[in-house]
Amino acid sequence: MKIEIGESLCLSYLKHVKNCVIYQTNWKASSLWAISDKEKKELEVIFEAVRKSEEFRDISKKSEFNQFLRQAEIDALGIDQAGKVYAIDIAFHEQGLRYGSTDEEAAARVTKKLVRSYLAMRGYFPGREYEVIFASPKVGPTRDIVIDKAVESLCRRLGDVNREKFKYITNDAFRDDILRETLRVTKDDADTNELFLRSYKLLRLYCPELKAMFESKESKVASASSSKSKVE
Repeated sequence: MKIEIGESLCLSYLKHVKNCVIYQTNWKASSLWAISDKEKKELEVIFEAVRKSEEFRDISKKSEFNQFLRQAEIDALGIDQAGKVYAIDIAFHEQGLRYGSTDEEAAARVTKKLVRSYLAMRGYFPGREYEVIFASPKVGPTRDIVIDKAVESLCRRLGDVNREKFKYITNDAFRDDILRETLRVTKDDADTNELFLRSYKLLRLYCPELKAMFESKESKVASASSSKSKVE
């Protein structure tokens, strides 16, 4: 099975930063799992309302609700000790997020993933708190703005005006909140078999400067100050 380094990082993030005690990459629902009739009706209403809206008309032009939900595959899923469920989709493209040929197509792809994960959380984990995340380490500035606005609009439509259930984490936020934080909290953890962390520890043997760059809270503060000074 192909293992993506981004998915491995997200798995480590869920395990060590979000303290998930159950975690899995490439999560996919079984066709044998049932959703209650009441929940299914509610989700169908939400699905139809979203895809018939003008701004999200490209989310699902052909798929009906059952097919749309069956196609759900989440890159990394975790459940913490309180029962909160986290669903992360990650896109790691070295040249920047390559979804579609236009910024609008990219936004449609991202919001489609968020909607599908949201429906899966509601359907297969009823009654639980959840957080649906799309993450990418590099997204071009214009594309980033377009996608963020689309996510903001989706959150309003689904009643998450404070963006507590939906997270769009890219660029500096990805570096600081996912990458750096994962490396910081695991810096003294010698007993790990996660691919990303093992790869990092091997690299650190020959690049000791990485420790100062990624494993201290001070590095995060310095980075934030540097970003602020550039803006000013």
